[in-house]
Amino acid sequence: MSTAAAAHGRLIRLTDADVHVREEGPADGPALVLLHGFLTSAHTWRHMVPALARDHRVILVDLPGSGDSPAPRARAWSADRCADLLGELFDALDLPEAVLVGSQMGGSIAAWFAARKPERVSRLVVMAAGVLGETAANLTLYRLLAAPVVGRVLARAFPRGPFEERWRAAHGPDHAHDPEALAYYHDHLRRRGHTMAVFGLGVRMSYGEDFSALAEPLRGVTVPTLLIFGEADPLVPVTTGRRFATLLPNSRLLVLPRCGDFPQEERPAEVAEAVLRFLAAEGGGA
Repeated sequence: MSTAAAAHGRLIRLTDADVHVREEGPADGPALVLLHGFLTSAHTWRHMVPALARDHRVILVDLPGSGDSPAPRARAWSADRCADLLGELFDALDLPEAVLVGSQMGGSIAAWFAARKPERVSRLVVMAAGVLGETAANLTLYRLLAAPVVGRVLARAFPRGPFEERWRAAHGPDHAHDPEALAYYHDHLRRRGHTMAVFGLGVRMSYGEDFSALAEPLRGVTVPTLLIFGEADPLVPVTTGRRFATLLPNSRLLVLPRCGDFPQEERPAEVAEAVLRFLAAEGGGA
């Protein structure tokens, strides 16, 4: 593996993909690795980074094909392949273990990694992860954007108006949308939508059509875990968070009233405070 310079970060060459990472905070601080969700990038953490990076080494990862990470070399992706990729990334960053924080798809990948390699995860934070249950709408979008020809055309031509309508609908009723963020994510979809969807659909389907594949590996994992779910999330219901809590004996579920599918963007100060409190608590309590 090798490392190359990139704007505001670096590209780390791994077996199946080149992954862009950016680091904030003290280099000798406890490591936090942040994984974003489908159709987003490490940009999603922008409002939480200042608080987290005061005392922690915050490692912001663009998953393959997202943000500043190029399209991966491997075409067929699964949760297991992602776990192997993360293990390689931890090695490249000289991380025997780290706190793993994931939102949406990144939360599902983080949970799978903790199930596969619990010795490398000191604590786990999972936000709005749909791997144990979500609505069909998300999977429909994955499939459309991942289609070999139609997906590329759909991503490039996706109109701003319908995109904003879908984006706003995924958030809670109190969220004040930032025009610059809307423009960023719309441009990101048009440039990277097909590549992100090919990666995301492979990972999603590896959990099983009915979300059955993760439940047993996750059952009984004792990594201290904070679960954060939005009470007003139209994509991932709070019942999914409760299922996580049932499977993970050392977990605590935080439900945010009137919050949608993006806790890290809708309530960044509250979420950052909850994460820091969780990290400071003895034994993983919150």
